[in-house]
Amino acid sequence: MSKQLLTHSRMESFKRCRRRHYFEYEVGIRKQTDAKALRMGSAGHEGLDVLKQGKPLTDALDAIRRLYANIPDGMDEREWCIERETVECLVTGYQWRWTEQPLDVLVTEQSFRLPLVNPATGAASTVWDTAGKIDGIVRLEDGRLAVLEHKFISDPLDQDGDYWRRLQIDSQISLYVWAARQLGHEVETVLYDVVRKPTIRPNEVAVVDADGLKVVLDANGERVLTKQGKPRQTGDTASGYVLQTRPMTVEEWSEKLLGDIQARPEFYYARIEIARLDSDIAEMMDEVWELQQTVREAENKGRWYKTVSRDTCPFCAFFGLCGSRFDASTGEIPEGFVKVDCVHPELEEVVQ
Repeated sequence: MSKQLLTHSRMESFKRCRRRHYFEYEVGIRKQTDAKALRMGSAGHEGLDVLKQGKPLTDALDAIRRLYANIPDGMDEREWCIERETVECLVTGYQWRWTEQPLDVLVTEQSFRLPLVNPATGAASTVWDTAGKIDGIVRLEDGRLAVLEHKFISDPLDQDGDYWRRLQIDSQISLYVWAARQLGHEVETVLYDVVRKPTIRPNEVAVVDADGLKVVLDANGERVLTKQGKPRQTGDTASGYVLQTRPMTVEEWSEKLLGDIQARPEFYYARIEIARLDSDIAEMMDEVWELQQTVREAENKGRWYKTVSRDTCPFCAFFGLCGSRFDASTGEIPEGFVKVDCVHPELEEVVQ
């Protein structure tokens, strides 16, 4: 029997909630429609990967559009197009922001599957391999090699903020540094190349007439004029005068977002080096080894306890299944979910 794969995503799933891990990796069911944050992150990664390969921006945007080609059932078409345009603008802005500071990319999208080794004995696990995908290996200006990590996030990019403080203790990048070295890349550090999602939103815009003048109507639906007989240009709630508006078009949203990116690029983009010491790598290896033992015990004894918390349940795709007391042993697939052939779809090339 081939070994199971232990990825960072799988470990994080187990640490958040055993029952979630059970649904995701033991039963192998996933939400039929990816959540917005996951869609945007995946599409953004795809676009940036095209740029890392030295291809033009048009190719990167084409890659994003292919991922947004089919609108999910029940999804509003305008919202879908706004989401796609947001990703396109972020990737377009990324290229513009770093034009004068291109990355020296040596390897892109490096998948790995490596034996999971007991840190105390050096013996490989008979049950698990560790696996993952490194966004890239880059050469820094001073000649050092670094693991490259792309992230699309919602957190502020202040250098002393919580996001960067969390990364200092994040085991994922320790795992990727270890894996890169196992693959022969003498990396010394990690470069986080981060894109922040916008906080501005598409807004309502004023309806204008053929002369470019705003339209203000009274309670009877009649156009309001000034004392001089000209069309009024502002609303007045007390008088019942309402400025007519319409939703912003996709093209107008693109112009607005690109303008904001150009006005304050530091809000949207940051590159920060995160150091990794040998002690960090050793601590990570100890953690992974102990965690795989706990996962294996849960598999053997069916111990899939729930982690019930306001910090976990509301953000979990399987929250509804827990509440409905769904029984996975029946083999039925709950509505809104699909059975996946591979529980590590991002690693199909190393799954055997």
